[in-house]
Amino acid sequence: MSPSGQDPYEPDGIPPQRGLPDFEAGFAALHPDAPLPRRVAVVRILMFIGGACGIALSLLLLQGLVIPRAQMEEALAAQAQMLGEQGVQLEISVEMMRSLITVMAAVTGVYGVLSTLLAARIRRRTLGVFWGVVLFQGAAGALLLWNLLSGALEAVVPLGFAVYMITVMFSREARAHYGLL
Repeated sequence: MSPSGQDPYEPDGIPPQRGLPDFEAGFAALHPDAPLPRRVAVVRILMFIGGACGIALSLLLLQGLVIPRAQMEEALAAQAQMLGEQGVQLEISVEMMRSLITVMAAVTGVYGVLSTLLAARIRRRTLGVFWGVVLFQGAAGALLLWNLLSGALEAVVPLGFAVYMITVMFSREARAHYGLL
């Protein structure tokens, strides 16, 4: 040491860097008490929103099942007449319409419940939660892609969200949080 108390090998009093500077910062997510990474928290919020929308849409669709048979026949006849004027023939029965409504309500309801359940459990650092989110969003994305390719252009927005959530779950910080590094 020099008489002034400063190490003569340290220029201008700046200590030399020892080791790798970002080594600890890159693995902070591996600590057991590490908070949920921000991007994974965004996935959690999006899954809660999607789950609530799925449950609400399912309940709205189920309201269509309580319409009296005569009223539904009247509505289907009016639709058939409007389409007939345009040269399109509509042949759908009340039973077929009710079964379509039931299937759509079941699909959106199951999506809503599973999305909400996974969003509630996403803070747990288990491989089951990680792969559950990835597989769930992958299945939702595949269904949305099928809808998009079938001509439903409005499926592009939720498909983008599904792809974003899968991408976030495979990011370095999310994999580190779930112990997959």
